[in-house]
Amino acid sequence: MRKSWLAMAGLLALFHSPVNACTLWGAAGSASVDGTLLAKNRDWKPDHVQSLRLRHPQQGYAYLGLYADNGSAPGIKAGVNEKGLAVVSASASSLPRAVRLADSERHGILAQLLRDYGSLDEVAAAADKVFPQSRPVFLLLADAHGLMQVEIGQQGRYTLIRQQNGTLAHTNHYADTALLDAPQKVGASSRTRLDRVQSLLARQPQHSLAEFEKLSQDRHDGPDNSLWRNGHEYTLAGWQMAFPPAAAPKLHLVLANPGAKPLTRDYTLDAAFWAQPAQTLLP
Repeated sequence: MRKSWLAMAGLLALFHSPVNACTLWGAAGSASVDGTLLAKNRDWKPDHVQSLRLRHPQQGYAYLGLYADNGSAPGIKAGVNEKGLAVVSASASSLPRAVRLADSERHGILAQLLRDYGSLDEVAAAADKVFPQSRPVFLLLADAHGLMQVEIGQQGRYTLIRQQNGTLAHTNHYADTALLDAPQKVGASSRTRLDRVQSLLARQPQHSLAEFEKLSQDRHDGPDNSLWRNGHEYTLAGWQMAFPPAAAPKLHLVLANPGAKPLTRDYTLDAAFWAQPAQTLLP
């Protein structure tokens, strides 16, 4: 009886998993005083630890990644490579978890993007090859020349938006429902966070890295619906980057592992940084 109950509980968890969430936003061109800006607040159940790792793959570009080291969904969640291409992701949690994981041939593609491509133009040229490989997910990519937002839906269908002078933001539901085979269920938190980050971006015509760092900490809408959350789910990391047109990229990271004091670090991703050996930088 206990085994049957546990099996049923696992099946219910698969179809009715908690609404995992992240908030992505960026600014480019005339909308920024610091070059392209890219940010992610990473929200998840506080059931695991994270690390910041510098990787040197045998083939392809070196990259720096934010990793979930264990828990229900381990792997890379945000990253930037030595060529100055960055990628952050958000769960497509408006779809049931079973739907997101239904096609076993599709997988996560963040590490592939960072390892194999050096610019948004290169990614765009390979889009029909790369994005159909992915499970349903939302991506925001950046380089020194602008932003790219990608919604990847069911059966590998995707839409791509480029932004060179303006802002972009995304949470956890689809704008393009033609990518789906059935209606999505949009959570209140996803709508609230998207409205909030868009309203904050609309308050002024130009943005800075320092502003994005403060925006990441916004608690305007309570423990479950704010950009920085500490309710049903927690914000476990804040990742903000700047890509100045004539200088090395900069990363500001807040790592808030469960049960540990938050760590705040700033990195200048210059040639000396990338010359370091592969290693775990945090925690």
